Amino acid sequence: MTQKNPQPTADNITYADVTSVTGAPLADIREEDRPRAQRGAQILAAALVAEGVECLFGYPGGANLEIFDVLDDFGLRCYRTEHEQGAIHAAQGYARATGRVGVCLATSGPGACNLVTGLGDANSDSTAVVAITGNVPSHLLGKNAFQEADIVGITEPITKASILIEQVSDIPEAVRRAFATAAFNRPGPVLIDLPKDVQQHFPRDPDGRYVAPRIPAVIDPVGPSMSSIPDAQLKQCMRMIAEATSPVIYAGGGIVSSGTEMQLVALAEKLGCPVTTTIMGLGSVPADHPLWLHVLGMHGSYTANLAVNEADLVLALGVRFDDRVTGNVDEFIKHGQIIHIDIDRNEINKNKVATLGIGADLTVALDQLITAAVPGNYAAWRTRLDALKNKHPLKAAVRDGLSGPAAIEMLSTMTNGDALVTVGVGQHQMWAMQHYAVNQRRSFLSSSGFGTMGYGLPAAVGAKVACPDRTVIDIDGDGSLNMSIHELSTLHRYGIGVKIVCINNQWLGMVRQWQDMIYAGRRASSALGDPMAVKPSDEHDIYPDFVTIAAGYRVSAARVRRLDELEAAYTRMLADPNEPYLLDLIVEPEQNVYPMIPAGGTYKDIILEG
Repeated sequence: MTQKNPQPTADNITYADVTSVTGAPLADIREEDRPRAQRGAQILAAALVAEGVECLFGYPGGANLEIFDVLDDFGLRCYRTEHEQGAIHAAQGYARATGRVGVCLATSGPGACNLVTGLGDANSDSTAVVAITGNVPSHLLGKNAFQEADIVGITEPITKASILIEQVSDIPEAVRRAFATAAFNRPGPVLIDLPKDVQQHFPRDPDGRYVAPRIPAVIDPVGPSMSSIPDAQLKQCMRMIAEATSPVIYAGGGIVSSGTEMQLVALAEKLGCPVTTTIMGLGSVPADHPLWLHVLGMHGSYTANLAVNEADLVLALGVRFDDRVTGNVDEFIKHGQIIHIDIDRNEINKNKVATLGIGADLTVALDQLITAAVPGNYAAWRTRLDALKNKHPLKAAVRDGLSGPAAIEMLSTMTNGDALVTVGVGQHQMWAMQHYAVNQRRSFLSSSGFGTMGYGLPAAVGAKVACPDRTVIDIDGDGSLNMSIHELSTLHRYGIGVKIVCINNQWLGMVRQWQDMIYAGRRASSALGDPMAVKPSDEHDIYPDFVTIAAGYRVSAARVRRLDELEAAYTRMLADPNEPYLLDLIVEPEQNVYPMIPAGGTYKDIILEG
């Protein structure tokens, strides 16, 4: 048996009798250089440690084994997911739960391409992620080598930067720039691609001598620096607020990204101004705050949608006027004035022309607004909105069977709205948005802009790794969960105590709802199981059988079919915070999500119930 060569660590680098992975001796590295000599993979690991990285999510393969081989030596823990898309969604969950940069690692070709959906998702929802891919050796790039893909070219349109590292000596600066870029200004994803030879080689000077690369102290990413509201614009802004009689604050994911939730509440309270948020802004305002109107948009509250459209002034903070919020954008806020403040100047006037567009960092801008703000006289406006909230509450209707909204309302009550919730995409996502009362910041993680089914479970993995002391619950749907059910293996392998509540109606529920409403009830391909058994009458008809699947992954699970069984089932699920657990709730099969503004419609077209 041959003993494995000693590997370097951040504190103890020894290279006695070490040869490179290519088999070439290190004789050309001077004796005095050998104690500090590091290959590209080790330099990468050291650079990650310098960025404060403690864990990452990934999947090994031929083109990144050099990196995997050294992670432990540098104290970096990799949580191996069951699919690369799971790895990047876990990195997103980690990033969104903490505000730090999430990191994932994949091999070349299919492994790298499996990250693309997650990169698009992170780009759409402004999530700071650094994805690191291995690639074939440099001399094979562009030659259709085994498992080769031009991942840099593929991902350039959906990342803030895609970087191909061509020399070992470039690694430290590339890593520092990648992390700075991902987190700077409007957060987003960055990709780093390392050919295998770059991972294997030692950095050398032109004379062939070893040169230890140094990590730069500071990297200034390209883009505008932290900025305040210019004085002239601040005066105009405060004049518009002072003249308003029925204003609304419309807040989005930029509030969460900038960590300005407390400032948002302080501004609203000082002005006495009602607030609505997007789904990305959930948690910015406590659910029980008297000024909060709930979420607006296609499946938002009646009050929030009416308020933002009938306000005489809308203060839009960290939003992008997404089509699922605006509906018919020409009719959205048609008569009110708009003040739009965003760190990304490209968002100003992109989807909706603002009366006053301000490119500024919300961290600075909100402090300016709070200092300058004067309480307004909005009593009549708030009385009207409070009456509408009482008349049209977002509350689960009393029904004979077990319904998705009622199940989520009970979960919210039993956890006091303090859990960190992730969701998949579909009806359950909208019900969770409506009925889980989020009371903490960074506590509702949703694939909102991209709408990626399968997001919920791997995002919960990353969130729980980031926040081990919090209750993390993936509220998922049967269709969405089925796309990432294999990540139960990740929960079991590492003992990650994520709780999964599957709102199981045996349909691709939102697809079925649209088919019924728009396509004359032609339910093409939207039944999950046997089309003849879409209304399960007994256990045998339920398909897929998530409880049995969970048992195969050695994860505890149970099924509930009746409302009077649910409280006890939740109590059992929540009993051990460190136990992975799946609860399969068989809910009413054809319940729709309401309220609903039809696509391309206006708030006046809202459907309150079926």
